[in-house]
Amino acid sequence: FLGYQMTDDDSFAIVTTQLRRGEKGVWTERPQPLARAKSKILVFLFGIPFFGFAVFWTHTAAQSGDALFRLFGIPYLLVGAGIMLSPVWSWVEAKNWLIYAITNQRLLIIRTFPRRRVVSFNPADITRVERTTKADGSGTPFSLKTPDGANRVATPYRVAFTASVKPSASKRLLWIYGTL
Repeated sequence: FLGYQMTDDDSFAIVTTQLRRGEKGVWTERPQPLARAKSKILVFLFGIPFFGFAVFWTHTAAQSGDALFRLFGIPYLLVGAGIMLSPVWSWVEAKNWLIYAITNQRLLIIRTFPRRRVVSFNPADITRVERTTKADGSGTPFSLKTPDGANRVATPYRVAFTASVKPSASKRLLWIYGTL
């Protein structure tokens, strides 16, 4: 499953299964894996000292001779490695399992692995359209709000809906959003 490359037809078929009655798919696209991986660079940089300290801790504990004390470092090693690998995971996720879609009624972010997860945003969820464009034309044009389950208040929810989208699609997204 890791090596499977989803085609545009596969993406549209997955989006079609999520449509409501009377809803039509207008646009669907896969994120750019490299742009998505680059968005995790700060997380990676945080992971370096975290993992480094975990290695130091585990090595020092191993020299103490206490087997139980040594085991306390293992979870930190695993977490640190996971933090450092987050750009790689983001790249794999974008390449294989993530789909962005716009219908005539809402925006969708669909993840197909490890289990299908659909995040849906209605036009009322969008407080403003903010366009951040990079040199290659990609960017993040949507700033969304969703209710916070705990406080029942609207909180900002920035979707990297196009930290990822090909340059030609960014302008189309804004035009399509304006027609919802």
